[in-house]
Parts: sequence; C-alpha cells; structure tokens
Amino acid sequence: MRNSLFILILTVLFSSCSDEDKALSNAILSEYLEIHSNKIQDEVIACAGNDELNTNTVYVYYYPITGSSEFQYYETEDVNVDPNDFANYKLKSLPSNGVLGNKLSRFIRNENHEAWGIVTYLTDGKVHKSNPIRLKQKTIPTEYNTDITIDNSMMLSPKFTWNESSSMEDVIYFQALVDENQNFISGTYTSELCFRYYDTNNVVLTINETTPNALDSSLNYTMTILGVSEDNWVNVFSVKEF
Repeated sequence: MRNSLFILILTVLFSSCSDEDKALSNAILSEYLEIHSNKIQDEVIACAGNDELNTNTVYVYYYPITGSSEFQYYETEDVNVDPNDFANYKLKSLPSNGVLGNKLSRFIRNENHEAWGIVTYLTDGKVHKSNPIRLKQKTIPTEYNTDITIDNSMMLSPKFTWNESSSMEDVIYFQALVDENQNFISGTYTSELCFRYYDTNNVVLTINETTPNALDSSLNYTMTILGVSEDNWVNVFSVKEF
C-alpha cells in the first residue's frame, strides 16, 4: 500500500514538472520552435492593423488552414529589437474571434505601445509561424475608407479598383468577398490595384481551397480590401457593399 502511494506521488510530481517545463518552453518563441525544430512548416499568413475608432486596439489577423490548432501569439517588449531573433518574443494570452465569414481569425490586443508580433499554430504536431509583424498603430495608423470603385459592365464579373494608402508603403493587397449572410466567397492577393471576380491572371496568392461559385444577382455582397506593407502592417482597410 505504501509503495503504491509512493509511486502515485512520484507520478503526480513528474507530471506536474512536465507540464511546467512545457509551459516554460512555450513562453519563449525560440524555445518553442526548438522543440519543433524538425517539424517547422510553411509560414502562417498574418498581418495586423488597428481598430477604426480606437487605435490602441490592434487586430492581428491570420489565416488558420484546415486542420490547424493551438493558435498562439508571441510579441517583443518593444520595436527596438532584432525582429528575426525569436528569443525576443514572449507568449501573450489574447482573446480572439473569427472574421470575414470565419475564414480568417484575429487576436485582439489592447495596449498602447508598438512592438513586433508573430502568430503560430500546429497541424499534426508540426509548427507553422508567421513572418514578423510590425505593429504601427501610433506611427502609421490604419486608414479606413470605402474608396473602392466597382465596374459591373461584365455581368456577375465585377472589377474592383482602389487607391494606394497615403503612407505609400503597400506591397500587396488582400481582397475578401462575403455575401449578405456573411458567408465567405473568395480571398485573393494581388500586387496591383485591381481585381476582377473571378479572374486570377493578376492573383499572386489565394486562400480559396476550390474555385468560388459564380455570383448570384439576387444577393448583395461586401468587398473588403487590405493594403499591407512589407512588414505586414495593414496601412489601409477599405470596405464596399454592392
């Protein structure tokens, strides 16, 4: 009986230590990546921009591919660090929700200072991480507007055009289309200031798993366009219903 009790106590102690070691290893990004050093896969698609009304609220958007789990957000103390030194990133616990028909997710950060951030998740035990994201809610607040021009001359194949952000730091544009019921229709990236649904001639990346269906003339739709900088900050956030 005493031996059984002793074994039980040891099991509990070792289990507690193991959980604590795992938590400590997860707390620093470099250590977390080292645990999965032989399992690192492609980069997570992610960017960040501030809220329209409150610039202290920053949304860190990311695309969770099918089968992904254990979504985490890591951040540096400030911007004056090497963003590619992953020892500078510490795990932060932030609330999150789905957006754009739940095709994208976002962490919600409410802090005044700027920093660098990285998103990670797992698929089948393999870690995926984003490129470093430079939070710029103070230096270059995200612009919000409805400045999207829609050419409907080709029936059910609208062409969308828009303007570069005033910062002129955009390197890529994300176009997300949802219907009136907030069902996700399409998500594409272009380096040009235009996109025609659904023509992929100038599309450099897509998050569509299959070719989207034709548009329905009886439904209303909303196009959202994000102009993103090289360091993954959303310079401009444009929305237009049609």
